[in-house]
Amino acid sequence: MLCGIVDMGSNSIRLSVYQCGDGKFTQIINKKIMAGLAGYVKKGKLTRAGIDKACSALAEFQEILQGFQVDKTGIFATASLRNVSNQDEVVNSIRRATGVLPEIISGQEEARLDFLGATHFYPMDRGLMVDIGGGSTELVWFVKNGPKEMMSIPVGSLSLHTSWVEGLIPTAKEREKMRRFVRETLDEIEWDVQKGDCELACGIGGTMRMELQLSQELLGASRSGRTFTASDTEKLWDIAASDDPAVSKRAYRILPERMFSMVPGMILIREIGRRFGCRNFYVSQAGVREGYLIDRFLNPGRTQSI
Repeated sequence: MLCGIVDMGSNSIRLSVYQCGDGKFTQIINKKIMAGLAGYVKKGKLTRAGIDKACSALAEFQEILQGFQVDKTGIFATASLRNVSNQDEVVNSIRRATGVLPEIISGQEEARLDFLGATHFYPMDRGLMVDIGGGSTELVWFVKNGPKEMMSIPVGSLSLHTSWVEGLIPTAKEREKMRRFVRETLDEIEWDVQKGDCELACGIGGTMRMELQLSQELLGASRSGRTFTASDTEKLWDIAASDDPAVSKRAYRILPERMFSMVPGMILIREIGRRFGCRNFYVSQAGVREGYLIDRFLNPGRTQSI
């Protein structure tokens, strides 16, 4: 059985196709379009240009899905649509243009599916799961018998840039304003996390993959590994956030598509690490799409309540 999953995120829209059988699955296609929908939100509404961008991406993915003759398809949106005030208008426009009606999942549901997908291939005894997207960040504090706390905050790498940065690259003042805002937001989380509970963080999403790739390219981390440390985040920050263009371009030339979200994303990683005492980060190859696949198609009716 072939299953296709489309994830409409705030920064990218992704398509994954999986070969499924006997409760197991293998990804055979992974394609993304950097739609940057969060950048099209004005006064809380997704603009017509943003709606058209979403429709174009979905139409392209529909052709791929039809070409592969997938058996089941799931299309869902996260903060890209759940955080806009004209949600009904957007969904109706997408349905008229493409025939697709995306499922809009809540922040709590996104965190649950993140955890389900991330721990499928990499079981962990305890730690913090972190999914930094373009428009929101999901956090799950878990122990061996499952999640203890979970939440979604409406702060993401691209929405930070849109809200706080006037130009292309954040200035020193803008970086400090973003850092202060993120720190204050995280300090409001009243979880009874004890020292050592979250030393290991399981990272999901493009921002975490970005940090891993930069640590491999700029710091010499193993290319076959999937980890970086809190110390690495500080070293990468000194490069990407440098006011010397000759230094910062070392990071931007590796991932030019992250021009808008690189520094804001790094702020989120650093501040989350500070708030919860994360010393090591493992970047999962699976996340919300795999969680959605498991929950909706492979184990329907067996939804885990957390």
